[in-house]
Amino acid sequence: MSREKEIFKILVKRYGNKYPWLEVRKVLKEEGLIRENDFYDPFKNLIIGVLSQNTNDKNSTRAYVSLCKKFKITPNTLAKANEKIIANAIKTGGLYNLKAKRIKQLAKAVKEKHRGYLEQLVSMPEDEAREELLQIPGIGVKTADVFLAYCSKKFVLPIDTHINRVTKRLGIAPSKAKYKQIQEALKKIVPRTGRVKAHEILIMFGREICNAQRPKCYMCPVENFCPYEKKNLKIV
Repeated sequence: MSREKEIFKILVKRYGNKYPWLEVRKVLKEEGLIRENDFYDPFKNLIIGVLSQNTNDKNSTRAYVSLCKKFKITPNTLAKANEKIIANAIKTGGLYNLKAKRIKQLAKAVKEKHRGYLEQLVSMPEDEAREELLQIPGIGVKTADVFLAYCSKKFVLPIDTHINRVTKRLGIAPSKAKYKQIQEALKKIVPRTGRVKAHEILIMFGREICNAQRPKCYMCPVENFCPYEKKNLKIV
């Protein structure tokens, strides 16, 4: 078994049975709103994707809940909404002016499409659907891949900041690898049907142990396989 596959096997054993979105669930319960299914609704998934850009789950979920309290989350409603009111509603998510603009543009773009457009995207072949999604304002490749993984149930492994960091530190992907290069490197070690789960496992590992500023290398289950030069092997 290759070093990379051994790493992944260990991480699956450690995180495979854990729920990855605990912060999301906690916020929803605190707010008295149970909307976990929204993540699988095509339009709401895209809105959540925009809100999640450059922030953590806790803040993006609070922003989404606040937006839900202010507006009905539909293309028609948000396309007509005042951009400043959207921005004020999503302040906890950061970059609220930019995200409000993207949300309004996204809603307008979807509204202008034929009825059932997003539902049609769900059933499209992966590459065709991704190409369509990337034409929607505010939707980048990661947000598109999340849509494909969770709404379309495709075998896609979205790459977020945690996965970008973890794969490079572990030497799974080159230090200067771009989004697609990281995906290709992971495809070599992750079974096709396990890609969505791998996405979640690597995120959990990145949050719990291999975090950005002070990685907990002293408690890392794959430390012996890791070539990262700036290891933190002291308990602090």
